[in-house]
Amino acid sequence: MMDFYQGQETLLQQASRIVDSEIVPLNQAAGRILAQPLIATADAPAFDNSAMDGYAVCGLDCTAWQVIGTAAAGDTQQLTLQHGQAVRIYTGAGIPNNTDAVIMQENTSINGDSLCSTRTPAIGDNIRRRGEELKQGTTLLEKGALLNAQAIGLAASQGANELHVYQKLRVSVFTTGDELVSGNSQLQQHQIYDSNRPMLLASLSEYAFIEIIDGGILLDKLDIITNTLAKAADSSHSIIISGGASVGDRDLVKPALQQLGNIEHWKLAIKPGKPFGWGNIKQCRVMLLPGNPVASFVTFKLLGLPALQTAAGRHIMQALPEYYQAKAAFSIVPNQQKRREFLRGTIRFTNNGPEVQPLSKQGSHMLSGCVDAQVLIDIPAQTDIQHGQWVTVYPI
Repeated sequence: MMDFYQGQETLLQQASRIVDSEIVPLNQAAGRILAQPLIATADAPAFDNSAMDGYAVCGLDCTAWQVIGTAAAGDTQQLTLQHGQAVRIYTGAGIPNNTDAVIMQENTSINGDSLCSTRTPAIGDNIRRRGEELKQGTTLLEKGALLNAQAIGLAASQGANELHVYQKLRVSVFTTGDELVSGNSQLQQHQIYDSNRPMLLASLSEYAFIEIIDGGILLDKLDIITNTLAKAADSSHSIIISGGASVGDRDLVKPALQQLGNIEHWKLAIKPGKPFGWGNIKQCRVMLLPGNPVASFVTFKLLGLPALQTAAGRHIMQALPEYYQAKAAFSIVPNQQKRREFLRGTIRFTNNGPEVQPLSKQGSHMLSGCVDAQVLIDIPAQTDIQHGQWVTVYPI
């Protein structure tokens, strides 16, 4: 079986990227993915301005300066200083002509219109120079950038009122199983409520670049699964289907996908989540998630979601899940697990760095363990973990 990291790389490299784009107003662009680079149309700052409330002075060899006026942010008049003169100035105000420095208000004393400095100023003190942050023509945001709050603010600072973004990725979500019922139904004997689909829909709802299609629950009948997936593939860029991907007689998603398209890969050497796979129906990417809730959650978090982000236009490196190193507050000796395991755990931040501890509930059916967990702990196959050893953790 393919290892997790090889599978993750293969899945993302094979992702079919969306190409259609649209122009949206800036106030509707948050969370979308940029379809073309954003270029600075002006220098930033656009003019020399004061970094402090204080006094703009001309003549650093002076022991005192005559205050001749005031400059506030937004004033349109351009003032000019002569040697020995000063202007009361506020943060963001344009710098008068011939200004040598701005003296912080805290370092001055004033007597009538006579200004003295308690510290010797240096040339250029507290002056923000035009273009010191950005020059006109600089690339502000690359194609494929996620438009978070900071990116929206940067675009607004350049006067942008609309942005060119990729169209939303249409994702259909299904679960399969005769035993599943929706939460608004009465349970019959041996039935369970469908938790995977609401969980997946909730996760996708956090992403403005995804258009979610709730496909509902599919019965364990090959013709129903085949017909439904065929229709969904015609109207979706991607399909996420949880359950029916293992080797039982009623695991029918795999044969349905084989009838309609192809399976590029099936099964990874991971725990939980071994039955994870992917393939295509025409141009539609289909990802097969395990039916056990924790396995479905883990594979979607670490594999499915990065693949969707890549398909939606993000760069692969930006789409990969975040991770960091923490010290193991546990040991696994000997580790005889033949698959890479992702344990659910909690983090405690100490003076010696973060420490991670696995939870007691590690069954692939125990969703409560995911609720209590803060991270997934990466435990390589057949590799002993010593107490205090650094391990990789993925925030969840």
